[in-house]
This record gives sequence, structure tokens and C-alpha cells, in this order.
Amino acid sequence: MNDLPIDLLCRYIRLDTSNPPGNEHLATVFFEQMLKSEGIDCKTYEAKPGRTSIRAEIKGSGRKQPVIMLHHTDVIAANHDEWSFDPFGGEIIDGYICGRGALDTKSLGIMQLLAMIDIKNQNRTPDCDLIFLATADEESGASYGVDFLLHKYPDDFKAGLLLNEGSYVQSGAVREHLAVMISPGEKGACWLRLKRKGTPGHGSTPHSQNPLEKLTSAVKRLLDSKAEISITPIVRDYFRKIALAQDFLKPYADDGKDETLLQIVRDFSLLDNPHINAMLSNTISLNSLHAGTKINVIPSYAEAEIDTRVLPGQRVDEWVNHIKDQLADEDIQIEFITRGEGNASDYNTESYRLIEKTLEKHYPGSITTPYLMLGTTDSRFFRQKGIPSYGFCPAVVPVEHLKSLHGIDEKIGVDSMLKGTEVYSDIIGKLCIE
Repeated sequence: MNDLPIDLLCRYIRLDTSNPPGNEHLATVFFEQMLKSEGIDCKTYEAKPGRTSIRAEIKGSGRKQPVIMLHHTDVIAANHDEWSFDPFGGEIIDGYICGRGALDTKSLGIMQLLAMIDIKNQNRTPDCDLIFLATADEESGASYGVDFLLHKYPDDFKAGLLLNEGSYVQSGAVREHLAVMISPGEKGACWLRLKRKGTPGHGSTPHSQNPLEKLTSAVKRLLDSKAEISITPIVRDYFRKIALAQDFLKPYADDGKDETLLQIVRDFSLLDNPHINAMLSNTISLNSLHAGTKINVIPSYAEAEIDTRVLPGQRVDEWVNHIKDQLADEDIQIEFITRGEGNASDYNTESYRLIEKTLEKHYPGSITTPYLMLGTTDSRFFRQKGIPSYGFCPAVVPVEHLKSLHGIDEKIGVDSMLKGTEVYSDIIGKLCIE
């Protein structure tokens, strides 16, 4: 394959689409120029000035339902002073394409663009409409992106399958094997604001009705409470797959019983690993606390914001009732900032098996497994519409580099980008033509 994927990704990274403020129109113009130069029809959507998304389509025969390839054009902000290279330089350094969005998700966007161009250049009518969709505002909730699009233009986004971001082909995660992860589901983001009133006063005279003390004591009770372990179908299959390469999981590989897996989790203290803990339970993270304006004044009000994540299959109302019970303070009011349910698509499907088989062909000897996304993606909006949604990026990424997502010094290997582009085009070809 030529260097086009590398050149396009470098150019894409140089477009600063940090959200806030977004400026996703820069990406829309970039893709519009590329698509029109290839003779591919496209349409842009503006939720507000500068907050634009773009949809392109190759019409198919209609023998199969449409396939949407989705990625988001906005990225998390980057502090230049913390990075060892310019986060929007799009430079190639030591064999890596460097910059914000290299993993999340500008590399995927270029793979999808080139997969669409590859279909166009085959001069064959695909079995289905193939839709390229690059959207704004994923990093801030999608109010100006997918949520806006599906509410205002629902007929433009009817499909039988959505392919979106998910995990990667991870090296270093499962001994000597590559771990190829496909995400058919994700946890729901349930963000809560905890509010407590109290009695103000002078700091020289402490009393028992300080709302900040009351709130922090209640939050400590909540954080100290023991999380209930739950094995969802995706996580069950994930452990079954990686058990083939992990000796300590052999008893589970042999009998496949949940009780066996739970015993291994306890015996090997796996819940001490934050990632595994998040796969097996609802989680709570205290990330914001506000009270008072002066050091010598007891405040009259305090509030905390907690980021909780809910497993697929669990009800948000029951989860919030559990939180109330653990807070054990009737004077604390709870309000939703976001109310997200965990969600998952059926992955016992022909499309999933085709994706899985193609990935295994390109990465022989790897372990291909379903994977539960711990963060949220725009796939949730399509799953709510009944559209099966699978998330993956077929590029090899060392597991230690994953911390650069929303972090510092984000980058993707040149060879990984080239291979990922090849694999993605192969998958799209098999889904749409073969």
C-alpha cells in the first residue's frame, strides 16, 4: 500500500478540532474535498456555526441493508507544555504518526475514508449502501453531533449495521498473543450531582451541621461500599477467549462456569486491577467537590459530582437507589447530569462473524474476542434505534500506549496505520460486495 494513509492522517491531525470549542468544520471541509475529488456524493450538516458533520454515500443494489462507517472528528484538548511534540503537528517521529487524535479517532476516520474510496474504485455496485459518517461533538456528549443528526435527520441514518470506534489490536495485553478486540457493547455513563444544605457559621465555631462535612462523610461511605460483581455475556466470552492463553484461567477454560471465574477473580485479586474491576462491576469516581468561598466561613451548601458507569443489563433506577442507600443521608439530593444505560448489540450474527474471521486472517495466531467498552461512544445512539453496532480499529497498538488516549503524547505506528487501512478495506469489501 502507498503512503496515502500516512499523508492523510498527518494532515488530519494538523486540523485542531479540540472540543471545546470543536471547530469540526475544518474536518468537514477536509473530507468534503477528498470525497468530491473521488466523485462520491456527500452532504454536510450544521448543528451550530462551526459544529458540522458530513455524510457520504455509495449507493448499493439494496440486497443488503446499509452499512454506516462512523468516527468522530473532535478531539480532547491537549496542553502543549505537557507533550514532548506538538499535539497538532502531525509529525512522523521514530516510526510513529504523532498528535492528538492519532488513536481517538482520526486514524479510524482515514481508514474508513480509504475503504470507501476503494469500493468506489472497484467499479462494482455493492450489495448495500455504504455510508461514511464523520461527526462532531462526540467528546462532549454529541448534542451537536450524532444526537442532533438522529433527531433532525433520522431518515438519513437508517442502516442494518454500524461500525464505529472500539478497542484495537492490542500487543502486550495477553502474553505473546495479539488481542484483537471487537466491542459489541459498552457501559452507560450515569453522572450524578449530590447536593447537601447545612447551617452556615463562623469557622472559629465548628458545629455539627456543616454541609461539606456531612457530604464528604456520606460520599466516603459510598466509596467504601463493596461493589457487586456481575458477569455480563460480553465479559463472560472475553474471559473464555483469553483463558486459552492465560494459565491461571485454565479452570475456567475447562468448565466455563461463572462460579469458577468468580473464584479465580478472588484468588488472584483481579479486582485490584482497575480495568478488570470496571469490566465486572458498576463503578463510582468522585471527580468534583464544591463548597464555600472563604476559609473562615462554614458554607451553607456543598455539592459533589460523581461519574458512575453502569453495566449493560442493569437498571439505572435500581443503581441510584443503591447509591442512596450507601450515602445514608436523607438530606442529600441526587440529580442526574447524564442518565446513560449500558447497551449492547447481539454479536451472534453473520456480520460479526465475518469481521472476526477477517481479523483472524490478517492477524494469525491472535486471540479475537468481544470486548466491553468501559467508556461511552456514539454507538449508543444507534443501538437505541435497534441498529447493531460494533466497535473496532484494526491497527496494532501496544497496550502501554493506550494511556495516551485523552492523555499525553498520543501516537500510532506508521506500519500499524498501513496495516489497519488494509484490514479495514478488506472488511468493508467483504461486508458490501463479496
